[in-house]
Amino acid sequence: MKIYRARLLNSFLKQEKKLNAEIKERVIEAVDGILSDPYSGVDLKGNLRGYWDKRVGKYRIVYKIDELEKRVIFFDVDLRKRVYNRLKRR
Repeated sequence: MKIYRARLLNSFLKQEKKLNAEIKERVIEAVDGILSDPYSGVDLKGNLRGYWDKRVGKYRIVYKIDELEKRVIFFDVDLRKRVYNRLKRR
């Protein structure tokens, strides 16, 4: 049961399009799981405080939780190193 609504930012959609079919399917399943329980991910620390991530193999889905709107905002999905480097530049 989905409790939260999704907001997929262009940065997330752009990277999601680049994924192969198998990883893309796993990412979609993970997004559904996050919408049911967004706190199942890991809250990030330091400069990335406020962001959460969820592992999908070698990939990371990065998102924020908006409790007031009951919405999860998806920022990025990519290999671990690349996703964190992009976030640090935001």
